[in-house]
Amino acid sequence: MRLLTSRFGEINYSAREIITFSEEILGLENLRRYLIIRPPESQPFLWLQSIDDPQVALPVIHPEKIVPDYPVELSAQLIRELEIRKEDQIEIFCIVHLEKEWKASTVNLLTPVIVNPSANKARQVIQDKKPYTSRHNLFELLARAKG
Repeated sequence: MRLLTSRFGEINYSAREIITFSEEILGLENLRRYLIIRPPESQPFLWLQSIDDPQVALPVIHPEKIVPDYPVELSAQLIRELEIRKEDQIEIFCIVHLEKEWKASTVNLLTPVIVNPSANKARQVIQDKKPYTSRHNLFELLARAKG
């Protein structure tokens, strides 16, 4: 299959690469099917490219790249919903809000995205862990993580 995107141009993909969200990502109504795009030149960032709207591509980052001990609790319901058999089979992403002024970019640590790639299922979850918010300064976290 092919998808013409605004960010990556034409993408070829197969049905087994489609990640389906059980609920929409907050603020993105009617968008539930995504591809995970891993361009080497944009590391440590990856992208959730919407199939339902090719204009939508969300930059994401693995939280351990910026917060080494980032805790995520998986509820029994989420484990069933995403068909998680082992915790190490999941990927966790945090959505990044990139600004023109790089140092003003933020990352949402409050509502991570949990993906089970082997089941092609995902869901955004709301953490009630303090001190996390939806707008942490990305530049400061990256600098701190590098030491």
